[in-house]
Amino acid sequence: MKVERVIEETLETKSFSLDFEGDTIPFLSGQFVNVTAQLSGGQRVRRAYSIASSPRDPELLLTVKRMQDGLLSNFLCDHVNAGDVLNIRGPYGRFILEDDGRPLVFIAAGSGIVPFRSMWRYIRQTGSTAVFSLLYSSKSLRHVIYHDELSDLSQAGYRIVHTITCSDDPSWTGCSRRIDREMLADFVQDFARSLFYMCGPPDFCDCAAQYLLELGVGRDRMRTEKYD
Repeated sequence: MKVERVIEETLETKSFSLDFEGDTIPFLSGQFVNVTAQLSGGQRVRRAYSIASSPRDPELLLTVKRMQDGLLSNFLCDHVNAGDVLNIRGPYGRFILEDDGRPLVFIAAGSGIVPFRSMWRYIRQTGSTAVFSLLYSSKSLRHVIYHDELSDLSQAGYRIVHTITCSDDPSWTGCSRRIDREMLADFVQDFARSLFYMCGPPDFCDCAAQYLLELGVGRDRMRTEKYD
């Protein structure tokens, strides 16, 4: 697929808009694709990236965060430009939107917010009555991905709560710690019926799941996608 646009989301994160060129890829919100590229030394590398766009969008959007020692993420962020072509396979994954009337609680850390963008866009585009809220942990305000879109969601009445783990902004007055049991207890408005989605590093997802268990949520109401 040809790269149509490259969008700088944060200093370490970029989104790549890919042109379907008339041949759409059917997928479900929350799924991922595999991206394969040949690096300068001839090495071929494949990595999985969640789809950030909705199935209703006219483009396929992938958001990539530069990872320390990340061969493909660094290559994509440093060398891929509009007009380049990426090898895409998929979609894959069972971390998908379940719009069955239950309140949806999205819990994300860092680039773990990516699949949730696909979900909330699809909900809004289809006129779904699904109620969703987002608890999002970032290093700092400068590391918040989709900042403007999240602000729009807040203004539209959706419950969007940020917590900053390494705040470097003296004007920040919100939460300034990692997501913990107490924070979840304050954030969640309906523990009895909600469906919980967690996406981020493995330790983050494991801790969030343990806190939810302690708060009375069964594993049958948890959906997890771990980013290594």
